[in-house]
Amino acid sequence: MYYYMNNFFLFSMVGYLYENTLHFLMHHHMTENPFFGPWMPIYGFGVVIILFLTHIIFHFFKMPTWAKMICLFLLSLIVLTVLEEIGGILTEQVFHKSYWDYREFRFNHGKYIALEVSLGWGIASIFFLYLIKPWTDKIVSKIPKFLSLVFLVVFFLDFLFSFSIL
Repeated sequence: MYYYMNNFFLFSMVGYLYENTLHFLMHHHMTENPFFGPWMPIYGFGVVIILFLTHIIFHFFKMPTWAKMICLFLLSLIVLTVLEEIGGILTEQVFHKSYWDYREFRFNHGKYIALEVSLGWGIASIFFLYLIKPWTDKIVSKIPKFLSLVFLVVFFLDFLFSFSIL
């Protein structure tokens, strides 16, 4: 449980840094975030879902690495695209604001998903699972349980506070 929770928090923060860096380079200002803390939970949820699904699938089905990579790419493309659509709809309903809009992309499907971005999620998942995860697993395993619980409380309070103000 702590493994998934710590990955959620770590990649929610990494997602926050990624989004703000990219947005700053392209638009010269930080992105809007419905939370007060430095996290974007959609990235944390995405990583946890991919970790959980690949753990189950890769242990249940024995296959060569190239087949795992193709499976991971397709699974991530589909699952993370659905997550992005659901996340966009929910944040708009909860916060009455849209935090991303892909209608400018050529192959968009509404404002929350686009083929170009979905392909990026598939590629990023391969990069994550085979290059980043071995390194972050060493960090995640060293996070004390007490600190994980502190992050959980702070995140929960941030969610309640962010939700009640808006």
